[in-house]
Amino acid sequence: MSEILQLLIVEDNADDAGLMARELRRSGFKFEWQRVDTEAEYLAKLHSGLHLILSDYELPQFSGLRALQLLKQTAFEIPFIIVSGAIGEEKAVAAMQQGAADYLLKDRLARLPAAVRGALKEVEDRRERKRLRAQFIEAQKMELIGQLAGSVAHDFNNVLAIIMGYSELLKNDLGPGHVLNEYIEEILGAGERAVGLTQQLLIFSRKQQADPVMLDLNEVVADTDKMLRRLVDHNVEMTVVYGSAIGQIKADSGYVWQVLMNLVVNARDAMPNGGRLAIETGSVTIGEAYAKTHPGTTPGDYAMLSVSDTGIGMTEEVKAHLFEAFFTTKPLGKGTGLGLITCRNIVQQCHGHIEVVSVLEKGTTFKVYFPQIVQPAHLAGSEYDMAIGLDALI
Repeated sequence: MSEILQLLIVEDNADDAGLMARELRRSGFKFEWQRVDTEAEYLAKLHSGLHLILSDYELPQFSGLRALQLLKQTAFEIPFIIVSGAIGEEKAVAAMQQGAADYLLKDRLARLPAAVRGALKEVEDRRERKRLRAQFIEAQKMELIGQLAGSVAHDFNNVLAIIMGYSELLKNDLGPGHVLNEYIEEILGAGERAVGLTQQLLIFSRKQQADPVMLDLNEVVADTDKMLRRLVDHNVEMTVVYGSAIGQIKADSGYVWQVLMNLVVNARDAMPNGGRLAIETGSVTIGEAYAKTHPGTTPGDYAMLSVSDTGIGMTEEVKAHLFEAFFTTKPLGKGTGLGLITCRNIVQQCHGHIEVVSVLEKGTTFKVYFPQIVQPAHLAGSEYDMAIGLDALI
């Protein structure tokens, strides 16, 4: 075994403990071990980092059954094996009933390695079953949350329609230049943001029907340029670079806009003291080598949408949870935790892929790849070096 096991031996005879250790070492186990022979020493050495406990049945000041009882009073999942000089069948059965993984005699230590492997495997299987049960429960919970979110979003959309409809009527009645128009614009702006949130909820619940059409990614970005600049703070410099001949994609334009908006808002929030935000489009070809190291990616030609910032960046721990529902690092009231999972769902519906590169205190780059429907002629036979493209932060 490659892992170094942490082994605790409950034994008053140092020679017997040494024989157990030698038998395991001879069978290829790598381990560190300690010996105890009193209850106080045992409790002092008992911790969650142990992988295995070997215990004699009877000790002058302690016993194997007592050690097993004390282990069961903890939440530690540590296999416990009785190794005794003489143990009757009734005692052995009682020990197994109380939770011992196995028992064997000291004069038959040749069976010890197999007993240890079996006990460790049993613990591993038990943990895997618990993990799968937890995943199943989480999946059921998320399904219920999705159903609730979809139901609430539909009802909320109806309320928003009334708010925004009457706001528009009031604005028209008052006419241009009226002193109250500024307040009405604020109401309409808040309503539009709320509509965006309900769209996220509907996508999350998978109740929002997409309307995929042939799109030019450059045109989608250009159409939203003005609105995106309104989202960006005055101390953030935003640039847009359009790639040439990037081909067409098949997607819902509103969905693509939502992906772009979420990424821009996240980039903005990552730069509270200002910085540079860059939006870029381009055309890349993903090869077999890259696809093998990025599960869910299919080799082929893609139109790329990149959003980069020079903000605070992310730790590996944060990156690991980026696409989980309701996960957010933003303060209470500042983030819903639905933005990035919405982006991922949209991109996956388009059979695309999202790549994230982030360096603490230097910034983050999100690259979104949409499959090209029409391949530009000048890219035939070429392959973009993905490793170089993803290592560069703007």
